[in-house]
Amino acid sequence: MARAVKEWTGKTPDTKAPPRVRQRVFDRHEGVCHICKLPIKPGETWHLDHVIALIEGGENKESNLAPAHAHCNLAKAAQESARKSKVNRTRQKHIGAVKPKGRIQSRGFGKKERTEKLPLPPARSIYRSIEK
Repeated sequence: MARAVKEWTGKTPDTKAPPRVRQRVFDRHEGVCHICKLPIKPGETWHLDHVIALIEGGENKESNLAPAHAHCNLAKAAQESARKSKVNRTRQKHIGAVKPKGRIQSRGFGKKERTEKLPLPPARSIYRSIEK
């Protein structure tokens, strides 16, 4: 019987899991990719994937990690990134956190044709009152 080991938790969301934790996660999932459900063969590159993404409230804990083929994980990350960025942009726009990208173009004023030029009014001199 194996001894009980305390669950690993990363100090920050960016903390990488140490090799001993990678091995435990791999063994717990019996070397099967959690995305495509195919076995990970010896020599194949694989990643530790967060089952519940950190941005969606998942934690950087051993219980939230699962092995995944590198190509499966990268494809999943690309899909999630596109979806999350669209949701984030829409949410920011609705709550007013970002300004609109461009100005709203108005219709403008109607064009009037001027047929004659109006004369300028006579200039008022400030010296007229002094001269008198």
